Amino acid sequence: MFNLFNKLLNRSNSYKFYKSNYELLKKQLAESESQKKELKQIIDQNSEELKSFQETQNDLQIKYNDIKNEINVFRILQNISSLRKDFKNGKIINIIFIINFRLTVADKLIKILEKDPQFNPTIVLIPFDTYGLNIFAKGLNKHQLTEYEENYQYFLERGFNVVKGHDSNLKTLIDLELELEPDIIFYSSPWETALPAEFQIKNLPENILFCYIPYGIHSSHMVDNQFNQELHKKAWKIFYPTQIHKLLAIKHADRGSCNVVVTGYPKMDPLLDGTHTENPYPWVDSTHEKKRIIWAPHHSIEFGISFSTFHENYQFFYDYAKNHPEIEWVFKPHPVLRNYHLLNPAVSSEDSPFNREKMEEYYDSWNELPNATVYEGGDYFNLFATSDAMITDSSSFLSEYLYSGHPGMFLTNNDQKFNEYGEIIIDAWYQIEGTDFDEIENFISNVVIQGEDPLKSIREDIFQRYLKTNGNPSEIIYNHIKNCLK
Repeated sequence: MFNLFNKLLNRSNSYKFYKSNYELLKKQLAESESQKKELKQIIDQNSEELKSFQETQNDLQIKYNDIKNEINVFRILQNISSLRKDFKNGKIINIIFIINFRLTVADKLIKILEKDPQFNPTIVLIPFDTYGLNIFAKGLNKHQLTEYEENYQYFLERGFNVVKGHDSNLKTLIDLELELEPDIIFYSSPWETALPAEFQIKNLPENILFCYIPYGIHSSHMVDNQFNQELHKKAWKIFYPTQIHKLLAIKHADRGSCNVVVTGYPKMDPLLDGTHTENPYPWVDSTHEKKRIIWAPHHSIEFGISFSTFHENYQFFYDYAKNHPEIEWVFKPHPVLRNYHLLNPAVSSEDSPFNREKMEEYYDSWNELPNATVYEGGDYFNLFATSDAMITDSSSFLSEYLYSGHPGMFLTNNDQKFNEYGEIIIDAWYQIEGTDFDEIENFISNVVIQGEDPLKSIREDIFQRYLKTNGNPSEIIYNHIKNCLK
């Protein structure tokens, strides 16, 4: 009886507890609803003030950008005035090219400058720092050391005046100002996070003129990255490849197009003048009896505008290459792809196919195939010229591979976004979803092997209309600089 009484008492207490809390929750909910109504009334009453505040903020930002632009322009005018006097008096102008790879975006330009006694061009080679991981202080890994030394030897063997900007043993950097006394510095990449702090524009003397030749022809829709980084704002000259890119600068750049010069794309000069034959690519089948395909996946799996489809088709391409020994393949990934685990720690787990060990194994497996090689170098002009086709999801190659004249297949996904130029150039490519393996095989069978190429005339027309230039781009840049100094 006593136990039953306790149970009833407990139930009664529980009921009172839940009832009192229920009433409290109802009261709090009613208060919350009342507060929401009051807040909505305040927002409605002040919407015009908030809108006005936002407009004022926007105006202030525009004025701030205008003032910064005026400061940059004034600094440039002072520098060019001083440099013109020096040039007139016979001073040798020191021009520095900061380079990470064998991108050869300025090879021919440097050779032209070397022939002019009033210019002293120097390549400062530094390792590529993947997304600002500070490898300059931490030290290079085995792969980075090998690549750095190979790049250095590449420029040495071709007779360039090249210096190592980074001492791998001492983990020290060259002092640009004291050791090289630059008057003009050329960059081929706007990504300052890939540079040591000492080489970044904001930390360099104000009396240097900065120039920029993009390492790629921008076709993706990344406005601020492509037009409003520090380099774009402080550059004396930006040498863009097409008139469309100048119009895009007018539309998107804080500085507009006042520092833009349209020259064509000097990086691909070797394919235009035939000098790509000086550095032949070592295909496994040197007789070219087998069809040759380049597979060039991008690294942007989960970063910003994700062009990459690698995570969905990496196994398919390896299996296809393995099962079709009658075709020779070059696996040419974006240089950052190998270190994807550093960019996305979530894939570092033991089960992930993209952790460090698995990625190394994947790369090695391609090299072990009798009909395939891996190539990550920047000098890929002869590779392009002697191939039969490319399969890629890299927006940079949309334009560059057109210089080879060969057909290409672009792998699509729903996240890809193009700028106005990209929407034109993509029409020169066969477009297939990155997971549509049947259509990928059809492209290889019909276009590559059978030679059925219905896009050929369209591809040639787009190239002639947008990429073909009157005159050599490197010579145009050289003449423009010299005329400015005169």
